[in-house]
Amino acid sequence: MPPLRAFFDGDFEAWLAALQPAPPLWLFVHVPKTAGSSLTADIATGLQPYRSLHIDHLDRSRPALQRYDTAVEQALAAWRETPFRFASGHVQQRHVARIVQGVPGTRLFTMLREPAARLVSDYLYQRSPMHPLAEEVRRRVPDFDAFLDLPGQRNRTARHLVPKPVLDAGDAGAAIAHVEANFAFLGLQERYLPSFRALTRMLGQSRAPAARLRVNAAAAAEREEIAARLADPALAARIAATNALDLALYRHFAARWDAVAARLEAWLSPDQ
Repeated sequence: MPPLRAFFDGDFEAWLAALQPAPPLWLFVHVPKTAGSSLTADIATGLQPYRSLHIDHLDRSRPALQRYDTAVEQALAAWRETPFRFASGHVQQRHVARIVQGVPGTRLFTMLREPAARLVSDYLYQRSPMHPLAEEVRRRVPDFDAFLDLPGQRNRTARHLVPKPVLDAGDAGAAIAHVEANFAFLGLQERYLPSFRALTRMLGQSRAPAARLRVNAAAAAEREEIAARLADPALAARIAATNALDLALYRHFAARWDAVAARLEAWLSPDQ
């Protein structure tokens, strides 16, 4: 049985046993705006060496996906020279597949967030001073509605987690099956504390989170304004229509978390 299925069946000992021996590399597939920066900072303190799979966003010589291709190849070359134990980045599924091919036995984990909330947070972040292209984004994307129209923002979570043919087909069942078969762990931002504790248990660390990074407190008023708009059925339907795979993934795994949360809390209680 794949480890993630054992986890959501509530058989946590079988979940851990299925992950032995320890993999040569842990890869955090970081979907934007899922508390991933904080998670990475915390995990990296106990899982060294660590490698960030990042690109220079100010480099416009090639599309971002191609720049990530290069970052991944550079990381694989570096791993062959001096292996690192943990890597993370906003890599999409083609990059994930390349890393798994280059480092056989790599184990994957990720975090999800309710899709509408994730979209709002991503929109606000990209327009904030924390983002290197904020001024350009504000010129090109004047409001949240324009952000929703961007093709690259549709099913953004699925772009990171599932193969392109599944994404293009909009096949929710195949997307869920791919994640269940290929990921060692999947947490939810809405259940961050138990997600973090389960993840660190998996990694042999068993501790509470400490870091809290890239929090966009300056956009609180705009966040509230957009949140109020999300109550509009028309806007909710628009988001659902263009993010059907993300919604299917989130609803499936949120339901699995609901079913297993109490059992997980009891299992984790000796670590409190």
